[in-house]
Amino acid sequence: MEAPKPQIVEEVADHIKKEVLTSLPARIDQLSSENVEALRSKLHILHYYCLQKGIDSDVISKLEAILETSLGFWDLLEDNAKTLLDLKETYKMRWLDLGSGVLTELEEIISGEESVRDVIVNSIAIMLAWKADTVWVDMAKGDRRSVSKNHVVKMRDELWRFISDASQNGGDVTLEKATDIDEKMNLLLQSMIADDMPVAVHVVLLSQIYILLLRLNIGQILMTLQTKEA
Repeated sequence: MEAPKPQIVEEVADHIKKEVLTSLPARIDQLSSENVEALRSKLHILHYYCLQKGIDSDVISKLEAILETSLGFWDLLEDNAKTLLDLKETYKMRWLDLGSGVLTELEEIISGEESVRDVIVNSIAIMLAWKADTVWVDMAKGDRRSVSKNHVVKMRDELWRFISDASQNGGDVTLEKATDIDEKMNLLLQSMIADDMPVAVHVVLLSQIYILLLRLNIGQILMTLQTKEA
């Protein structure tokens, strides 16, 4: 198939910036399965268009991966719709304090990828202040719900997929290092669903990582498209 014209590549990149990125939830009150479903519709349209126009296979594969990631995100929000409704109606609609600290475990997980590590370290400082916040402490006292382990397994798969995609041909990985990555990832995920946190915090934290993974994968698509424009 003939390579797509530069204006088509530019059109796809512009559409991603204006339509896809802006559809990602940015606040607690935007966390809903309906909003993620709308995002997935835009991704399906974009995927179909790229297929028809002969856009690079790397972009197609990444869009398919993003669709799968967004489905996991949809499942999480759909299964916890009542929790999110309670959170929106009862408490201020705000994220956890992004300046509270850094999940250094995640930095170590991807220590072989400098640029990706920097993005995640700067983007995922979302967890450590909750214990000092009476909102979350009070919620935890009466909250006996839990996030399905299925969502944690899905998140683990998503993190592994992103790490694997970002690390292809990335150097001297050993089985010992891969095992260490897996152990750190398990610690990270288990800390995010600890029993002393209310389920609302579990959902918000997992949502934050889903959003981060979506943004990072979309960013990789834009970088690929930029090389095609050059």
